[in-house]
Amino acid sequence: MVFAEQNISGVKLEKLRQDAVRKTKIQKRLFPVCLIVFIGGAAIKNLLTFRLLSDYMGEGSVAAGVAATVVGDLIFAAMLAGVVYVFYMLLVWQKAYDRFSFSFKNRYVLDTIRQLPGFSELRYNAQSGFTLQELTALNLLPAGITYYHATDELRGCLDGKRFRACNVSAGRKAPGRQSLPDIVFEGQIIGFEAFDDRKRSTSYIQVMDRGLLKDMKQKTAPFPIRTENEAFNARFAVFAEEERNAFYILTPQVMERISDFADMAEGEIYLVFSQYELYVACRQARSPFQVYIDIPVEQQTQNIRKDTDLLRQARAILSEPPQGREEMLWKGSMRFCLP
Repeated sequence: MVFAEQNISGVKLEKLRQDAVRKTKIQKRLFPVCLIVFIGGAAIKNLLTFRLLSDYMGEGSVAAGVAATVVGDLIFAAMLAGVVYVFYMLLVWQKAYDRFSFSFKNRYVLDTIRQLPGFSELRYNAQSGFTLQELTALNLLPAGITYYHATDELRGCLDGKRFRACNVSAGRKAPGRQSLPDIVFEGQIIGFEAFDDRKRSTSYIQVMDRGLLKDMKQKTAPFPIRTENEAFNARFAVFAEEERNAFYILTPQVMERISDFADMAEGEIYLVFSQYELYVACRQARSPFQVYIDIPVEQQTQNIRKDTDLLRQARAILSEPPQGREEMLWKGSMRFCLP
């Protein structure tokens, strides 16, 4: 697992983006231009052939042969234009796009987040994240997952709390012979090493938007919990392995913070308290740190900063120790250790 450490300036990255844009424009025009050129070349060849042979064989007999040749030339021109397009896409356009995408995701994202207040000890890997086994053990995904892809892993500390976050796409096998899976979750999953320096959840607690109950019905803890906050009960479903532990962890302050986080999130949310750790899953239509070659780098810098807002709001759910109290009950989990 290789985590990015290099830096790149916004000016240099913008030049890479513009180069990818230029090659994208060429790619879009390449096939029709090549097709017109090859068809034009074939037409000139057939015209010269017709004139040359008609002087010796007569126009009637030559015309039939030339007509058959024209059809073959059109097919050949289309195939040749397609070959040129594919070679350009693989050898020229793809390299330009990958150069910009790699530099953006593996260098610029990390450098931009490092400049934001509160972040430290950051590591970023565009092609890594939580494993399916980790999320399955935590019951963070619906049952029957056959497709899983995790990207854009970001690790580090935010305001003194160690975290790990990544984008996840998970799905089930589609019915029939359809090759593409049915996506049941797409969004961001964030884990914090300790949700409260003074508490430990002795058993498993789930808090989820009620809209997720259908997907998660086979993954819930045995006891449904009804809190004293009716507005919270109407919005969220809570399940726990031990009822007493649920009320111990879900204090009025924690429930208020969860509600505030849900107000800020784009889609449905799902939280799991396990031992000292807190995991937050949030459905999102757009993946954080997504690369766009048609948007200037300066504007994408603003998007990166906005993408960290979800992480900050999730961080706000965590309890703070009393002022002046430094001792902590928890011991660090290997899941959050920096590589």
